[in-house]
Amino acid sequence: MIGSSEINKMVRKKLSPVLKGSGFTKVNTRHNFSWLDDCIWVLDITAVGKYFSDVTGWPAMSIHVNLGIYYNFIPLIDDSIKVEENGKLSPKSHQCHLQHELLSTLDQDRYISSLSNAAEQKRKDLWWIEPDGSNLEEVIENVRQSFLTEGIDWLIKNTEIAQAFREVEKEHNCLDKYYKAQNMAAYLNLCSKLASYEGLYTREQERLHGNSNS
Repeated sequence: MIGSSEINKMVRKKLSPVLKGSGFTKVNTRHNFSWLDDCIWVLDITAVGKYFSDVTGWPAMSIHVNLGIYYNFIPLIDDSIKVEENGKLSPKSHQCHLQHELLSTLDQDRYISSLSNAAEQKRKDLWWIEPDGSNLEEVIENVRQSFLTEGIDWLIKNTEIAQAFREVEKEHNCLDKYYKAQNMAAYLNLCSKLASYEGLYTREQERLHGNSNS
């Protein structure tokens, strides 16, 4: 049975050099960062874990890979985000303002066809890692390819704030969307959009507050 150390070693061999070459400034195998002027790039590699394995049948060391972009000009409201010794934020991908999952392009049918849940057999957002590690190099190589063909382009595209604002506007209407949108509109000096999203944010706050007291 392989453990985290074997996976981390393969990540350092296959993926870490690509991340460094793509502009990541802190490469820690599982949690990787790049601090830019207006935003922070994040790439997280997370094992599915024992509970997920017990429920679904995926091996516990199987992984998913998430990207995130955190925009520095949006006021911090999540006090659980870690702050580095140098004062820089190091959010997890799920704490970022925009998020994106990398997808596997491997043929994993020989593994997932044995799963009892049909939905699990169709997943592309996880990489199956055999308990003995026999397919580990193939998996991390595919993660590397997924980052190079999909991930880096997503990060670069959404580093441009106007593009990121368009992505936020596509999101499902909610308080979080309105908060991000009003701050992006302010940053871009889009006065009418700012007024609109400020109004939506205020009304949604009032609606939620009213519900909480009902």
